[in-house]
Amino acid sequence: MDKKKDEPWFSDEWFWETYGPLMFDEKRLSETPSEVDGIIRLAGLEDKSEILDCCCGMGRHTIEMASRGFSMSGVDLSAGYLKTAIKDAKEKKLDIEWKRMDVLDMDYENRFDAILNMFSSFGYFDDPEDDLVLLKKMHSALKDDGVLFMDMWGKEVLARDFEERVWFEREEGLKILLEYSVDLNWTELHNRWLFFKDDKMTEYSFHHRIFSAYEMSVMLGEAGFEQVDVYGDFTGSLYDHQARQLILVAHK
Repeated sequence: MDKKKDEPWFSDEWFWETYGPLMFDEKRLSETPSEVDGIIRLAGLEDKSEILDCCCGMGRHTIEMASRGFSMSGVDLSAGYLKTAIKDAKEKKLDIEWKRMDVLDMDYENRFDAILNMFSSFGYFDDPEDDLVLLKKMHSALKDDGVLFMDMWGKEVLARDFEERVWFEREEGLKILLEYSVDLNWTELHNRWLFFKDDKMTEYSFHHRIFSAYEMSVMLGEAGFEQVDVYGDFTGSLYDHQARQLILVAHK
């Protein structure tokens, strides 16, 4: 099963409905509170700050932060993920502003104290120039002293831990083969994911751009950010050979 040719892969609900529960399993969900601890500390957020979760997905960070008293908004293209987020927020009696939209259509101006862009939710547009467009939109959406917090798999970490194939199984007989390759001088990661269940195979392929700490820092500067702090995990460790991920805190 492949995405429609005239639609971006990330607009395909089949992908999120199929792979979402696997990405956000109990282990990953259990890490959310400690990740939010890190976001608050590294971004220097104050109580009742107004925050946008850009590409919020199922809203795990949005909801956790709202539960701590922050004024939260979430934007995402996936109707399925937003439905889950809205349901969870209502069950917890949290007042969160949700919008289903392409993030390139955002038109906020000087509204937010901080913006989150989590879990490598960057670099997926067909046109590479749109990456900078999105950063500029997030810059415009921030107040004068606002902060952008980004969490992604840095190119350095990917190169260190790269595996061409990963095979694993999940409950109810679902088997998954993930195949990875890099292209264009280590600027793109190609993904070919094969799902096997009940003697049927479903294939899904997509690619996204990957960035080093230096490349992201330069692009954030081009978007107008004055200072970019780089970390290797949510505790604020150095981004070095032992880094777990690439975290950037960009100050307007």
